[in-house]
Amino acid sequence: MGIQNNIWSQLSRGLFVVKYTSIDELKKYREAIKAVNMNIHDCTILAIVDTKKEKNTLGEQSNVVFVSEQEFNLFGVLKNEEAKNTVNRAYDVVLYTVDVPKRIGKLLNKTKKKLSVGVNCTSLAQNVNLKTEVNSPEHLINFAKQTLEKIT
Repeated sequence: MGIQNNIWSQLSRGLFVVKYTSIDELKKYREAIKAVNMNIHDCTILAIVDTKKEKNTLGEQSNVVFVSEQEFNLFGVLKNEEAKNTVNRAYDVVLYTVDVPKRIGKLLNKTKKKLSVGVNCTSLAQNVNLKTEVNSPEHLINFAKQTLEKIT
């Protein structure tokens, strides 16, 4: 097999924006990232939680940053330093599996990225918008990978 020259083969640093539902679900996302041959240490999962209180009850998870819309002050400035540092890094791909709240979306739009991909998102802010019926982490990430591999 020769050198692959598709979009997916050029991506290594990724930010995966997901809705937090459970620790087990985050583990599935981590495994799905590994399954598509991305180095989990070069990737970050940005898990959106409903409330700041819920975020504070969650322990630290490797490669996961939790953020809540309640962590913005009156002027729209994010008070969560870990999330600030995460969105200020440069990524090859930002993959959305959820429609993000307005304030978090504005923050993510400032993130330096080569490509922005939305899977099952209604927002048209991404470069590539994909639709699929299955919502498991493995399927969502693999579906994005397979689709991007077809684009040269």
